[in-house]
Amino acid sequence: MAEANWSVGKVAKCCGINVSTLPFYEQQGLIHSWRNAGNQRRYKPEVLRRISVIKAAQKVGVSLKEIKRAFESLPNNRTPTVEDWQQLSQKTGNRCSMAVLLICKSCAITWLAA
Repeated sequence: MAEANWSVGKVAKCCGINVSTLPFYEQQGLIHSWRNAGNQRRYKPEVLRRISVIKAAQKVGVSLKEIKRAFESLPNNRTPTVEDWQQLSQKTGNRCSMAVLLICKSCAITWLAA
């Protein structure tokens, strides 16, 4: 789990959300973390993408319940690929599709610049 080294604060700052939102999203089954030896939550970098999709989907009126249902088709044991996100977009309604497409374009630009 060496790559899963993002702290709660770092993820929250990068995503523009409150720290308390991360445990809430975990309770809702939308994201996952693990605990280090000091019992602190740590996240893999791909959680940024999931949170970005959550935020974008909520902006177009998609409920957390709908987002969770959509995320169930994504792999939990590896980073979702562009193809995974495209399949998710095709399986969901217009609101989810719009959010996923917007965020995929945004993420592609962000990760290419990084």
